[in-house]
Amino acid sequence: MKNIFARLAFFLFFVFVQNCLQAQYDTIKYVNGTKQAAKIIEITKKVVRFKNPKDTLGPTFVINIKNIDQFILKDGCIDLRQEGYLNCVKDPTFGAIKNEDFTKNIISIDALQLTDSHLQLSYEHIFKNRKLGIVGYYNQGLLDGFDTSVYKRLEIKINNSAFYKKNYGGFDFKYYPTIHKRNTFWIAFGVEAGRVVEKITYDQTSQKSMPGFQYILTTNGYVYSSNTNYVSYYSGPSTISLVNRFFIGEHFSSGFLFRITKHLICQGNLSVGLNEFSGVEGYKYGVKASAGLLLGYAF
Repeated sequence: MKNIFARLAFFLFFVFVQNCLQAQYDTIKYVNGTKQAAKIIEITKKVVRFKNPKDTLGPTFVINIKNIDQFILKDGCIDLRQEGYLNCVKDPTFGAIKNEDFTKNIISIDALQLTDSHLQLSYEHIFKNRKLGIVGYYNQGLLDGFDTSVYKRLEIKINNSAFYKKNYGGFDFKYYPTIHKRNTFWIAFGVEAGRVVEKITYDQTSQKSMPGFQYILTTNGYVYSSNTNYVSYYSGPSTISLVNRFFIGEHFSSGFLFRITKHLICQGNLSVGLNEFSGVEGYKYGVKASAGLLLGYAF
């Protein structure tokens, strides 16, 4: 748990730093040489509209473009009067989604997870400031753990070759560093927990089991372990057992949110992190590496 809180604190600190870096002001330079800090709202061929950056809820000021020599925008772009006002950013909010068109709740299904025999559903809420969002999701594995082909899959090889994620859920805490446009980049810190199935094979000839708990061959041919939460079957000289384990994990993700229409969205993401499996000599660690392609409805 300490690791989770430490990673969450790091993520919140990163968000704070990003906000500080974006707190720079636009600058208006008048023809008389004076400069003024401003939060520019709109630049047209006739006027510029801006607010006091320290009072963004206050009045909007309108200045005739003839009285302005140049603009120095917070992204570093300089708009020179003699070259015209179209060579730079005409409107800092150009392309931003208007309030009446912004949908902050999204229900999605992960199409990429379906191709990997997992059903994942998610719900996202983007907060009023449009900078932060929270996602809750649930993932259900659709395969039978007794199928040996399951454990040859890439997702299993990443997680120590024996753990199949059967069902789990989690939360992602998302940060949008830029203005929401049709296509918007995001980063996230997430936590998840659930049930994995561990496959343990006991070879009666060598009397060894790999991996997991030690099994003991009794006189009547049955195999027992110190963990009762398992099922098993015989296959020639070997016994295959499936043991339910609990896992918890943390991960970092990044991706994009693409709005096809006001209500239809597509999201892509990449995620890396660390899983901790309980009951295997205390805790056993595995790497989380996944990708997603979400199709959803926004409202």
